[in-house]
Amino acid sequence: MTDQQTTDTVLENVNKATLLELAGRTHKQSISIFIPTHQRGKEVNEGQDHIVFKNHVQRVRQTLENQALRSNEVNDLVQPLEALLDDSQFWRHQQEGLAVFRSPDFFAYFQSPLPLESSSQVDSRFHISPLLPFAQRSPAYYLLQVGKNGIKLYKADAFTITEVNATDAMPSGLDAVTKYYEFEEQLQGRTKGTGGSMPMYTSSQDADNKEKDHLLADYFRLIDAAIVGVIGTQNLPLVLASVEYFQPIYRGINTYPHLQEKSLTGNFDHTQPHEMHQMAQELLGNSIEQEKKRRIEQYQNSSGGDLVSSDMKQLLKASVKGQIETLFLKKGAHVWGSLKEDTLRTSIHDEKQDGDELLIDNLALHTLRNGGEVYVLDEIDLLPNQQDVMATALFRF
Repeated sequence: MTDQQTTDTVLENVNKATLLELAGRTHKQSISIFIPTHQRGKEVNEGQDHIVFKNHVQRVRQTLENQALRSNEVNDLVQPLEALLDDSQFWRHQQEGLAVFRSPDFFAYFQSPLPLESSSQVDSRFHISPLLPFAQRSPAYYLLQVGKNGIKLYKADAFTITEVNATDAMPSGLDAVTKYYEFEEQLQGRTKGTGGSMPMYTSSQDADNKEKDHLLADYFRLIDAAIVGVIGTQNLPLVLASVEYFQPIYRGINTYPHLQEKSLTGNFDHTQPHEMHQMAQELLGNSIEQEKKRRIEQYQNSSGGDLVSSDMKQLLKASVKGQIETLFLKKGAHVWGSLKEDTLRTSIHDEKQDGDELLIDNLALHTLRNGGEVYVLDEIDLLPNQQDVMATALFRF
């Protein structure tokens, strides 16, 4: 085991392709750990996430030792997990969840923007069902932040936000323009006078303000040219984030056809990307939720016929044959058993037996591989008086 080459990966984003790649890795010592994490508060100060992860690592070590592995093999497998425990800075920079995957030749972790339920397994393949929400297609968009500290361009979708390296394209020196303004109090466009009242302006002051606006417009034209050069052919939405005073000036010079009518308004110089991402999602609306509602309506309209089923054996066979259009899974569902892809022979057990697989993962993977969609629901209550089930699906045929 010590002679094998180990691949270390930080999973910046997780999507359908990532999940299929993870699931394609098989080894009888495939370790999967999922925990909820926190960005701030007493949970961080008291190291609660660290403690939860440590407990899972100890549980994994015990499971490996019970498999009669040599001590050096166990140590090699657990070493990168324990290295995370020793990294104090790692635990101070978490998001909402942490997923860790380890096998003799692979180690990767993903800091999830969505909460994850606490669990750990050692199995013949990595468990991916907690990450299935990331398999949904999520429309991408861009976020342009214009502030006193400069310009930043981000690319985002429903789950992630990443800064685009556009330094060479974007102009510098915005501070030379904004030095004319009391920036922190500029949300309405003019600095307040003493006592909080708006000052009176002479004609010369008005002319001076027009000149300042002209400088801003000239500067924004440089930004607009950079935007068109960087993303102009992608036809993706662009959201502007700036103080209110900037927005009509920028819109007046904008030539990018997909600038959104709604904007994020405020001073975002000291706002974290994930906070702007959350605001942008609320502004644009959750496209994934809208698509899920549409799929549920299709399922409901097809109920009572042959295109809807909740029978696990039928679902497993249909997933292999590519019949499933939309699969709905209950969050946290566990169904153990086996599926022979060549003969479509299935067996289902209430408790895990030797050689069993987590059939929920199997069902989801076959659905995704064959172009179907998978949605994870807290409860499957899509139809009136529907009995509690682990999974249900709408078939293509």
